[in-house]
Amino acid sequence: MDILTTIQLGEVEVPNSTLAVMIFFSSFTFLAVGISSFKLYKSLIGSEENK
Repeated sequence: MDILTTIQLGEVEVPNSTLAVMIFFSSFTFLAVGISSFKLYKSLIGSEENK
């Protein structure tokens, strides 16, 4: 697989490396928001059990 291969998105050619970076940062953001939401939900449940 050639790393310099481009993918045609309409009239725009996007290199595979650019797509890989975009997928990495999108996945990282999705995981960070998921973990943050889980911790927030867990702390909410924990505070209700202490009442």
